[in-house]
Amino acid sequence: MKSRCTLCRRVIPDQSLQRWCECGWCMDSNCKRNHRSFCPVHGTERWIGAVEL
Repeated sequence: MKSRCTLCRRVIPDQSLQRWCECGWCMDSNCKRNHRSFCPVHGTERWIGAVEL
């Protein structure tokens, strides 16, 4: 089953490339790295992640 990256909305074709964050976002590894600083759960800039939801 294909899913979309929550951050960039690109289709992730292979489940082995999916990365799940504790906040519930599904991303590829590159977007997960970019998401880390504004994660609504643990990020230092989490207010940005809260606005994005």
